[in-house]
Amino acid sequence: MEEKYVFGIDLGTTYSCISYFDENGQSVVCKNVEGHDTTPSVVRLEEGSDAVVGDAAKSTAVIYPENTIQFVKARIGRDASFNYGPGLAYTTTPVAVSAEILKKLARDASTYTNSEVKRVVITVPAYFGDPEKKATIQAGQEAGLEVLGIVEEPTAAAIHYGLSKSEVPENVIVFDLGGGTFDVTAMKIDGSKFTVLTTEGNHDLGGKNWDSALIDLVKEKFEETTGYDGEYETDVEQDLVIGCEQAKIVLTQAEKASVPVNIDRQYRAAIEVTRDEFEAVTANLLESAIELTRKVLDRLEEPVSKILLVGGSTYMPQVRRAVEEAFPQLQVFINDPNQSVSKGAAIYAFTKYIQQVDDVQTEVDENPTDQEAAKKVEQVQLPTYTAAAATLPSKAQSIGVTSVATKSLGIRILLDRQPKINNLILKDTVLPAKVTKVYGTAEANAREISLDIFQVNNFDEYYEVDEDLMIGNAVLKLNGDLPEGAPIEVTLEIADDGLIHVKGVDLTNNAVIEADIQNDAYTLQQS
Repeated sequence: MEEKYVFGIDLGTTYSCISYFDENGQSVVCKNVEGHDTTPSVVRLEEGSDAVVGDAAKSTAVIYPENTIQFVKARIGRDASFNYGPGLAYTTTPVAVSAEILKKLARDASTYTNSEVKRVVITVPAYFGDPEKKATIQAGQEAGLEVLGIVEEPTAAAIHYGLSKSEVPENVIVFDLGGGTFDVTAMKIDGSKFTVLTTEGNHDLGGKNWDSALIDLVKEKFEETTGYDGEYETDVEQDLVIGCEQAKIVLTQAEKASVPVNIDRQYRAAIEVTRDEFEAVTANLLESAIELTRKVLDRLEEPVSKILLVGGSTYMPQVRRAVEEAFPQLQVFINDPNQSVSKGAAIYAFTKYIQQVDDVQTEVDENPTDQEAAKKVEQVQLPTYTAAAATLPSKAQSIGVTSVATKSLGIRILLDRQPKINNLILKDTVLPAKVTKVYGTAEANAREISLDIFQVNNFDEYYEVDEDLMIGNAVLKLNGDLPEGAPIEVTLEIADDGLIHVKGVDLTNNAVIEADIQNDAYTLQQS
């Protein structure tokens, strides 16, 4: 099948979406084979069988709980592997499960567009650090995709808004409440230039929390109504999950909704839930999102004009009302909450595609007699875009994204002989960023020095060691003849895509020290 387009993928916690950038300069959502714009990020794995992904897996999630994997996005880059199945007898990885979701999205998009799905941009939450981003790229590669890049979800949503709605330079807040995560990001939009100013987030706050609260409310009312005090079998739980999800949708338009609960002939009832009741039991969840938004606004030194509501959970009336009440000075704007992230990612994918073609053309220009280089131009160019070049908006071809460090990055050292973390690149530093600092060896004759790298959501220069915050370990090899206090130059660098690079230099021997991932080594002290 011919490759015609590049694609943007919103790899979500609860639902995922894929869009393509067409020859008319528009982002178009690809419907899946079930006819829906979004696909549940749910996978059922059974040994000896192909993975079941999407609606088919979600509809039986409670019936096959041991084999059904949900919310895997919360694990990616954090857990190397996990067990599933009866007795937790089988092992898989977050990357492998995410790859199955991406395969499903790619297959369905290929059917929808009659185009090979190859070059893609995948979105990640703003709070994702280096391990999560690298794992997301790996998932794309395991799915057989060429990952042109990754882009943060609020940035993708802002790109979609900026190219379709924004006419003047402005600063906006992207309030992204999805199915399983929450991000709030301040951005500057100036034409085709998008600059992240600061960001906050909660990786465990999203629509799934509202669903759980509604299920608990329905159970409580059912027990009060019928006197039932027993357990809920798996088929009843499955019906409750489906019924409460439907009721939540109904409550976005109506003042009340009904959820049928059927235990047996004696215990059955249609439980009515009002919007007021639903909002009351979830008010604390919404307040948490509002507080994070206040933190972002408090850090800004520039005025903000509006708040963009992004993510399917922002369809709930209580969200817009709470945002308007908390921030009356700002205009609240809704722009394709369910689709804006994947649409923006598709636009960004087109920009990365243009860059890829330009890079290959530059290689040809520098080596005009290189036949292999000339072939590369034909390989990377897509006739669909080449033929439609005159109709494609130049704005989409020149998008510039400036990101910031979403967390502070530091290394473990000895400060006055006490272990501390020294933050070298602080949160909100404009990317790319690089900081170099000279330390001293803590002991004489060290043969290797451990650079334990930490990411944390604070602005402190030094803080206490928390092993849960360590994201990696790079070991610098030495020759074993350095005295205590010998100078070691350490460079931490964050690329514009948020990926981290580490380098060390033995200044005594004037040699670059290679880094290997390893444990149990010497450490550094403040010089």
